[in-house]
Amino acid sequence: MSAGLSNYDWARARQIMPGRRTSGQIISGRMVSGRTVSGMAKQLVAGGLMLLATSACVTAPTPTPTPTPIKLTAVVFAESAESAAHAAKVVRARITHKLPLIDAVGATISEEQLAALSQNDTVSRIVVSTNENGLVAHSAPDEGVTSWLTSSQARNASNPLLLQYMSDAAPSRTGKGVGVAIIDTGLSASPQFASEIPALVGSYNALTGEQGPIDDRTGHGTHLASLLSGFGETFSGIAPQAKIVAIKAFDSEDRASALDIIDAVQWVLNNRARYNIRILNLSVSASTELPYHIDPLNMALTQAWIQGLVVVVSAGNEGPQPSSVTAPGNNPWLITVGAADYSTDGQWRSVAPFSGRGPTDSGHIKPDIVAPGTLLAGLRPAHAIRPEGEPDHFDAQGNWIASGSSQASAVVSGMIAVLLEARPELSNHDVKCLLANTALPLQGSPDGTSSPFSQGRGFINLKAALTSTDVSCEESLEGSDPAVPVKGAYKPS
Repeated sequence: MSAGLSNYDWARARQIMPGRRTSGQIISGRMVSGRTVSGMAKQLVAGGLMLLATSACVTAPTPTPTPTPIKLTAVVFAESAESAAHAAKVVRARITHKLPLIDAVGATISEEQLAALSQNDTVSRIVVSTNENGLVAHSAPDEGVTSWLTSSQARNASNPLLLQYMSDAAPSRTGKGVGVAIIDTGLSASPQFASEIPALVGSYNALTGEQGPIDDRTGHGTHLASLLSGFGETFSGIAPQAKIVAIKAFDSEDRASALDIIDAVQWVLNNRARYNIRILNLSVSASTELPYHIDPLNMALTQAWIQGLVVVVSAGNEGPQPSSVTAPGNNPWLITVGAADYSTDGQWRSVAPFSGRGPTDSGHIKPDIVAPGTLLAGLRPAHAIRPEGEPDHFDAQGNWIASGSSQASAVVSGMIAVLLEARPELSNHDVKCLLANTALPLQGSPDGTSSPFSQGRGFINLKAALTSTDVSCEESLEGSDPAVPVKGAYKPS
């Protein structure tokens, strides 16, 4: 399952442009040329203004209890993180995160402080979540995914098929020396291998801001890492000699703050040389209500791409509806991966029904490619607790069999490690184009999964990518300005 099948609540976020206090500058949700276009956004704006109006027009003498001031979670943007921090301090907001990667700070702030901060000319933008728990992601299983998992309990794990694929594509490659950073739920030993943590060379706990324990309380991160490193005698892994760098950004309830994830991305960039990190895997799904170019998490990941990392993200598990791909899978800079399912003949021939579909709100085809993402056996800590309602599925050896676009993105990250081992000179733009240009389109299935909006360019073809020289593609944004939004040609219906 994808860590974060539900949304961190940018869906209710507001973007406030400081300066003049007009309704055109307090907006939320999807925007076109600065104008609100969603009904939800209009309601939020009206609600915010009504709150200010009623607080200023109380005339009844009846005494009422003093309400507890509402504290909001905000991302404050300025010319630099230092400037943003200074502006927040002036209004006495509590700074929780310094985010130099996006020239911002995270803060908890009251409505009164927000009103004052919006008048500060040094502040370029404020994005505010009205969710009482802040900007969060969590892994409540999607109903469609849960139903699919339940119906698939009798099917076998697809690991032997994946091993055969790797043997055919790159029999002598192991991803040796290539660093893969996995921002997820942490990493722990499993019952099968009590002393074994798969290929771990470095770790960071974004919840505490320290390099320390990264105990995995839900098992998601451990499962993804074990797909790369392998385990026991039955599964040798996709990239068993890659360097796994695990970053914990989710708590024991599988909830994550977007601000912690951004901090994790910053840590990866700060330590990329130390661990030779070439690949960043983030299997999280979030709301696409804000356009990708002003969504703080997407902005951080775009910066990671600009600085040279291959950023691999999942398409989410909210398919098969059109435009169900989630953030950051909606970001045209990144490599977005959907989940492919195997058929009775042992071939991956269709897109899993739960895998997120395009087009994105900005008109881009997503995912970029699809990869094995169903019924993959891997490790899970004994103390791990999965969300209520999610069916447990284990093989005869006690390995956890899981499905999701999260697993598919981890598979692709491992294959990219193999590609970069063989061809270390490749840039992230080169990698993206090689995967796109060599992908194998899935052909006419009855459920319409052959559409580019379901599979992108098609099923990953590592064998061809290892030898191809075609590093130009329309998906490449090399040389583009990340501050300028990229418009796609396909608008959602």
